[in-house]
Amino acid sequence: MSSQVTTRALTPVEGELLGELADPGSPGASRAAASRPGATTEGDASAGTTASSDVPARRTGIRALLRGGPRGFIRGLTRPGALGRHRALLLGTAGIVALGAVWQTAVGLRILNPEIVPGVGATLAELVRLVGLPGFYVTLGQTLLSAGVGLVLALVIAVPVGLALASSAWLRRLLNATIDALRPIPPIVLLPLAILAIGGGLGFKVTLVLQGALWPLLLQTSYGLRAVDPLQTDVAASFRIDPLRRLFLFRIPAAAPVIFSGLRLAASTAFGVSVMTELVGGERGLGSILAIAQSGNNVPRVYAITIITGLVGLAIAFFFGRLERLLLPWQEATR
Repeated sequence: MSSQVTTRALTPVEGELLGELADPGSPGASRAAASRPGATTEGDASAGTTASSDVPARRTGIRALLRGGPRGFIRGLTRPGALGRHRALLLGTAGIVALGAVWQTAVGLRILNPEIVPGVGATLAELVRLVGLPGFYVTLGQTLLSAGVGLVLALVIAVPVGLALASSAWLRRLLNATIDALRPIPPIVLLPLAILAIGGGLGFKVTLVLQGALWPLLLQTSYGLRAVDPLQTDVAASFRIDPLRRLFLFRIPAAAPVIFSGLRLAASTAFGVSVMTELVGGERGLGSILAIAQSGNNVPRVYAITIITGLVGLAIAFFFGRLERLLLPWQEATR
């Protein structure tokens, strides 16, 4: 199996991180040395950085609430309807701040081992430093590229096959057992087979991403089309509307919310599988720099990359949520 794994050139970010491991004075090297038996380590001071972001807002937005200072902020929140407009943002921000406070408190009181769980300040400082490395966004783009290509292929396959399954009972009976057998297989189980059959590169990653992203889209497409109210199609048929126009004018718009829920789930799965293939298979991307940080015992960097991965996943969910509201405005109005 090991003979199938080929060497490749390092990306700028990977070279930077591996260079730190080779430099005795670097933080990664000192942490790697400290992990050896009998090694001693000097205390390191980490400076937390705070990043402020100006959230674009309309007249009734967060900026308007903050303009008058604490008193104006409280007065703005108590204005009728103001809290409802900003409830999701405020609650989400409060949850993140509370989690960070609990994290830092647990580390400060040594409830959590600081050598295993670094403080919030050290993690954020490493995160800011990491995103400033040359080539970081190219590395992130490589992860997103494989996830995006796999997701598009899953969409191209899932929609017509889901339509066929929704339209034919005998085809569902024919393929149900096959789908039920293949769907639970985790992509990581197929990783050795993909290495043997494909080798490495983008095709290797896309194959595993496709395995993970296909099934949510396929099942939700089939279910959504079968759940369309038969009365709609019967009325359309009574007006002698041909089947193809009925499909695009009635069935697909009615099933679109269910299909979009499968698309959101498939997008998150595609990104996660892409990172996993890089972490385990050694391909370029976020997973590869996470593996380098782990091998160098650079704990703050491991946490920083994990946080970046979570933020990217959050951005993907936000993007597809906004896309759904843009393409399906009637669905938003019925919520």
